[in-house]
Amino acid sequence: MILFLKPYFEVKPWAGKELEKIYDCPKNTGEAWIVSGYLNKSSIITNGRFKGQTLRHLWQKHPELFGNFPDKEFPLLLKLISSSANLSVQVHPNDDYAKKYNQYGKFECWYILPETKAKNIILGINAKNALEVENMLANNTIENYLINEPIKENDLIVVEPGTIHAIKADTFLLEVQEASDITYRLYDYNRFPKRELHIRDSLNVINYNNLRNNIYDFSKEDTLKNSHFNLYKLVINEKSIYENKGFEIFYVLNGEGIIDNKKIKKGDAFIFTNNKEKIIIEGSNLEMIAVIPKEKGKERLNLRKVALITGIVGQDGSYLADLLLEKGYEVHGIIQSKTQIYNDTIKHLTANDEIYNKTLFLHIGDMTDTSNLSQLLESIKPDEIYHLAGQNHVDLSFDMPEYTADVNALGTLRLLDAIKRSEYRTKLFNLSTCQLFDGEVYPQNEETKFNPTSPYAVSKLYAHYIVKTYRENYKIFAVNGICYNHESPYRDFSFLSKKVCEYIKSLKKGYIKPLKLGNLYAKREWGHAKDYAYAMWQSLQLDEANDYIISTGEVYSVKDFVNLAFAKVGIKLNWFGEGISEKAIGNDNKLYVVIDQEFLRPNDAKVLVGDSTMFKNKTSWTPKYNLDKLLDEMLED
Repeated sequence: MILFLKPYFEVKPWAGKELEKIYDCPKNTGEAWIVSGYLNKSSIITNGRFKGQTLRHLWQKHPELFGNFPDKEFPLLLKLISSSANLSVQVHPNDDYAKKYNQYGKFECWYILPETKAKNIILGINAKNALEVENMLANNTIENYLINEPIKENDLIVVEPGTIHAIKADTFLLEVQEASDITYRLYDYNRFPKRELHIRDSLNVINYNNLRNNIYDFSKEDTLKNSHFNLYKLVINEKSIYENKGFEIFYVLNGEGIIDNKKIKKGDAFIFTNNKEKIIIEGSNLEMIAVIPKEKGKERLNLRKVALITGIVGQDGSYLADLLLEKGYEVHGIIQSKTQIYNDTIKHLTANDEIYNKTLFLHIGDMTDTSNLSQLLESIKPDEIYHLAGQNHVDLSFDMPEYTADVNALGTLRLLDAIKRSEYRTKLFNLSTCQLFDGEVYPQNEETKFNPTSPYAVSKLYAHYIVKTYRENYKIFAVNGICYNHESPYRDFSFLSKKVCEYIKSLKKGYIKPLKLGNLYAKREWGHAKDYAYAMWQSLQLDEANDYIISTGEVYSVKDFVNLAFAKVGIKLNWFGEGISEKAIGNDNKLYVVIDQEFLRPNDAKVLVGDSTMFKNKTSWTPKYNLDKLLDEMLED
């Protein structure tokens, strides 16, 4: 398939006249972004079934057209620049420097077009270090030290990161660059009104004493290869059969021709999509520049990964934030009020000036607010979303079923729809639950029939299925992680594990009234939230999205958990009675546990234990914590 493109036009005060001779564009157009996937500055498809759609939309929603290229954004930007004045003196950083701002470095090259009247271009500076350049700026003598390289028609100029560069007046060129937003302006000829300069950053990234002349004669067919893309010049003088290599970008420099039964001429740009095929091209002195993008590779892609965590103040969100920050992510979290900034689960992060508002950012939001979620996605542009927020109390769901459904079920739908409507490639992990099962059949795996037994579980079932539906219908990378019980010192006090451990810790201050519990014979897993946070991350690193059981496979009854926890402090429990009358007396003859009707659920799932063979085979995930180690940590002061 061939995608023909209409450029996005930029009006500039320094614009030349050349673009108005080629395109029906606004007056004073200085740049034509002929192949662009930038937000709000995208090229538009002009043919076929995608006619009228933006290149950005196709890149985000139809990655198969581009060979499922892994880059989050369209990897290159091709634009024509026509100048009537000298442009500002700039420099681009390399990856090592740009990653501080969660960006890539920038590599670019310029092809000099025939209409260029300028005789030279700025490429480098005669300076040994930053101090010399600072003095040049202070003394207003920098123009004397800029290196002016001679240029001519068909020259290809390579601008590496760290190279001072600038386009002169009366230049017309084709620019091919990495799609990076980061450029530092060092000098602007003292023009008014003054534009923002980035002197400190510029001085930090300049490659001093780099006197290489990266100018190549491309007057005939030639090729430039680099780690970012391959660029070559193609000349067609007769009917030719061209072998499409899969995902190539073309710009017509000169001449006329026919491709795919469509006439092409100077100024046209098009893309061969990934389906490899032989294409007939006819032309007479038809000259084209072709560019084949190269994948960045996992190490480079990870330079600027951005994650969004809903429910970041919960135990899972806290451990996940720690993990992602350690892996170099920029992490954003949704909180419901500013007071949550000081929540015990994340205060070790928000109190750290090296992290908070530098690599960790918190935003006020709520799963019941559609516009808020859309705005957050628009501003954060996350690579990965970990959806952990919700009303997670089974007991409370019986008292507040409508609120539970609004947050858990419709909240997940709102988030999915925001992803669908956005123009970003975002992966989603949805925290599903073992409460989808009734526990009659165990261990449960991905084929076990769902049978939820509480309003909470029903709301999570809707969330589970709507994630699956959006994955299958809209090709969103969305994972349902059916996570079994997991605990930690960060567990909320309303959960049984925390309630038991805090009661035991309080005994150090003296005996208090007995601990009130519900069903002692429900069997559950007792994993650690830290292990589950790692599993959540691993699920989004897989090549394909699916639904997975995530579980330790070790099951204990509530009574087992209570016995083991008390034993950790030297108290052996002896149990007496049955049903509502059952109670536990310690080896010190004190009454420690009684059953309270308030905590008995009407239809409690019996045995919830998972078989995570599928997930473990995909990821080699192995929990590092067992129940003994978990209790040691939860019972620490």
